[in-house]
Amino acid sequence: MTQHQWDLIGYAVWALVIWVTVKQFMQSRKEVKGKGLRLLLGDWLMFAPVPWIVYCLASRGTWEQVGWTLGLGVVLAIPYVLTTKFMKKAGGGIYFEFNLLFYIFLFGFPYLRYMIRDRVFHTYPILTPDYHPDIELMLAMYIGVLVFYTFVWRVYMYMSFKRLKQQSDINALRMEEGQHV
Repeated sequence: MTQHQWDLIGYAVWALVIWVTVKQFMQSRKEVKGKGLRLLLGDWLMFAPVPWIVYCLASRGTWEQVGWTLGLGVVLAIPYVLTTKFMKKAGGGIYFEFNLLFYIFLFGFPYLRYMIRDRVFHTYPILTPDYHPDIELMLAMYIGVLVFYTFVWRVYMYMSFKRLKQQSDINALRMEEGQHV
């Protein structure tokens, strides 16, 4: 695989990250409807490579590489988890609560990732005549981090939404019972 082909793969992943970011931004502007399953499964395309990631990590990865992949996924999810909140509006709809830090993370992480990748790969080329790393494993680890932090964050969003919806339903039931008494 040449450096140009590796760059093309990187740009494809970059496009996927941008697509997911824009999609999440648009979702954060709308009311969350139904049971909230869209929060949990909204980026279903992100989970398509999971069998390939598991295969690559299980067949060629070390325990250390698996640990780094999962650990980085959790670390990247923390800012999103800390800045994602829901609120109930007067009409009864549940919306994402506006948080400027959330949007900075949402748009800043893909840009930061691109700048770091560009700097590292142009300062320290990964392909040299004497060194041919397992690029497929490297790509599986990178996409694995992306998928894992998305999963952790989406599970948190789903649980937060369900908690607020349950509280909202209990309050509505109490108000109904109070009116009937």
